[in-house]
Amino acid sequence: MTNKVKEAIEILRELPKEEQETFADAIIGYASRDADLQLSDEQVAEVRRRRAQKNRRFLTLPQLDKQLRKFGV
Repeated sequence: MTNKVKEAIEILRELPKEEQETFADAIIGYASRDADLQLSDEQVAEVRRRRAQKNRRFLTLPQLDKQLRKFGV
């Protein structure tokens, strides 16, 4: 276990139990990711297509938040 992981655990120990559970779920989910989380060939092609665009459009975090609220996310 690295020092950074040990440091993270110490910080998590100081959180309320409910927050510890939330972070534990997130860590376990991230650490146990498997093949079903990989992009399909079509998704990879779409990412490549969009990255190749010369005039790509980027959103600021507030703009992204506004867009997501439109979709109820």
